[in-house]
Amino acid sequence: MTSLQSSTSFVLQKPAWLPAHVWIQTCQQMAQGYFWASLLTTIGCLGNITYTCTLPFVTIGILTGTTLTRSKAIVSTLMIWFSNQIFGYLLHNYPRTPDSFAWGIVLGISTLSVTLMASYRPLFKPDQLRMNYIWIPLMLLLGFLGFQTMIFLAGLFLGGTHGLTLPVLGKIWLDNWIWTGLWIGIHSLWVWLKIRSI
Repeated sequence: MTSLQSSTSFVLQKPAWLPAHVWIQTCQQMAQGYFWASLLTTIGCLGNITYTCTLPFVTIGILTGTTLTRSKAIVSTLMIWFSNQIFGYLLHNYPRTPDSFAWGIVLGISTLSVTLMASYRPLFKPDQLRMNYIWIPLMLLLGFLGFQTMIFLAGLFLGGTHGLTLPVLGKIWLDNWIWTGLWIGIHSLWVWLKIRSI
């Protein structure tokens, strides 16, 4: 093999490591595209068939806020929340009372708040890639505390928080961690596959 062939072969090979800017650029392309937004929204909406008010709303806010553009994140979050209400009242027999409707609005506002907070530092932010990913567990902690605080405050006026015991909150907390980790893992795998296909 000549030195020219050797150098050409070296250039054509993909590096074992990925530069951070390539990863961020691919995350940005996914955030601006329609596939990832459609996948998240569809899975979130269909998840309401199984879940009721225990849907991992904090996870939804974090996923949409960190992996989509802000406008897409808002639309996706609202669609998932709206489907939660539709399935709740038509399939899961939520009581059709004013306080039940009010609770639905509280869940929507709380989830949207987490989305907006999470979108402060999306995965495609042109900054240190590591910090973008560190933001997710931090946001999970802050988002969960903020979400549950809004639920608690709403419960002072609407009632119905008596079921939020420590074991119940612990299960909701664990569910949000598991779902967030799973979906960020899927997102990362999809980013990696897109880069490898270039």
